[in-house]
Amino acid sequence: MIVSRASYRRGAAQARSVMIPPPVGGWDTRASLAEMPEKNAHILVNWFPETEKVTIRPGSASHATGLGGSVQTLMDYTKVDGTNQLYGCANGDIFNVTSSGAVGAAVVSGMTNNKWQHVNMGTSGGQFLLAFNGADTPRTFDGTTWSTFGGTGPTVANLIWANIHMKRLWVGEVASLDAWYGGTNAITGTWTKFPLAGVFNKGGYIMSMGTWTRDSGSGNDDVAVFMTSEGQVAIYAGQDVSSSTTWSLVGVFDIGRPLGRRCMIKAGADLVIVTEDGFVPASQILLADRSQSEIVAISKQINDAVNTAVRDYGTFYGWQPIIHNTGQMLIFNIPLDTANADAYQYVFNSITGAPCKFKGLPAVCWGKMGNQVFFGKNDGTVWEFDKANQLNDGGSNIEADMVPAFNAFRSPSREKVFKQVNCIFESISSPAPALDMNVDFQVGAPSGVSAVALTSSARWGISHWGVGTWGTNAQVYQGWRSVRGKGRFGSLRLRINTKDTKPSLLATYVTYVPGGLV
Repeated sequence: MIVSRASYRRGAAQARSVMIPPPVGGWDTRASLAEMPEKNAHILVNWFPETEKVTIRPGSASHATGLGGSVQTLMDYTKVDGTNQLYGCANGDIFNVTSSGAVGAAVVSGMTNNKWQHVNMGTSGGQFLLAFNGADTPRTFDGTTWSTFGGTGPTVANLIWANIHMKRLWVGEVASLDAWYGGTNAITGTWTKFPLAGVFNKGGYIMSMGTWTRDSGSGNDDVAVFMTSEGQVAIYAGQDVSSSTTWSLVGVFDIGRPLGRRCMIKAGADLVIVTEDGFVPASQILLADRSQSEIVAISKQINDAVNTAVRDYGTFYGWQPIIHNTGQMLIFNIPLDTANADAYQYVFNSITGAPCKFKGLPAVCWGKMGNQVFFGKNDGTVWEFDKANQLNDGGSNIEADMVPAFNAFRSPSREKVFKQVNCIFESISSPAPALDMNVDFQVGAPSGVSAVALTSSARWGISHWGVGTWGTNAQVYQGWRSVRGKGRFGSLRLRINTKDTKPSLLATYVTYVPGGLV
């Protein structure tokens, strides 16, 4: 925080101007308003915290239409040559939604439900997409043809989860504590039962299985992670499950109950598990029991919000994590109703871990096709998130709101009369923010959105950086605006409602006149 003297006086007191950094530390529901770190925020909605600035979230655009019902699953398929395809599941059918526009006829029809789990696996016979929904015979896709498949051992129509571990396909049935594994590099044949009823002492059933890479690479140090509906995790290490000398139980750990079948996601070398106690990395399970899981959760800074969401919406379908690699985002979908008509997302910067909240993306499910990120809606459409040059949500405004941490401006005992603020933005066009000064930890109702544009200064020389080189015409915009407020602590609420610009907040200067000691 930099303090400089202003150029005017108010009576005997000299006005001061203080620079406040943007809230790159992210949304914070853990710290009290009086003790919140300066770079955190009490509210951070549709503002994404980057390393040096906060930016309005990306927009979204309609991609595929006409699926005929709520899109509850998106499945990706990658060919051997690296090209990608995307399939959407709705109304008991599976559609090819790789291309934009209205979908054609379903590629698979007459399914019992649309809640599929899927994996991609390569064998000597090619590259396959394998899909399981716990009610129908599993489906496979080889790049050309959709078929049924299975093996001997479990009741194949009951298979609901799958994982690739140590070159083997692992699967599990609905409401069962048995896992089944196939042969090396095989998707058919005989599956061997791996019973876990004697390992878990709380009952329930296996919700999902994942692989955690302890040495940051794929190899002999990969461990198998089994998660039950009751919040127990069993971790196994070893190269070959069929050999008692090379396969062993590391331990059984209690964490929060998982939220849905899609409760695990690989994040770098780690495996993140979505639980009612927060979003917990597997690397921390061995270090803490459930009483400490909140401390080690990547969501610890917003776990109060996570706990509230679990209480209100934990039984709804649609909880799902996804990684947006090019956007440096780890996204957790939070369904808001049983009809899947709306949702919001808790989003983390994958580099800094700073969280925020996204609204206006009513996703039922999420999926990827290469580096592109998509979500399905309950109206039978598939949308692309962060599509190139998309600044709004299909033409609708993005409404962004932030309330940074309250600041004492280095004098917590002195009352202040707040006079002016200067928000410095980097943006492709002039923002029109609404500004309200909150004082002394009272977060008031926001005022209307201002239409007053800020002045463009182009401080860093647009012509020198080169619009053609960087593919953007972003400039720096700033301008002094009057505010009102009197108190010892201040926080500038900043809201922008836009569909044609993408501002980033770089810094804020606040001018005030100091009063006497309180």
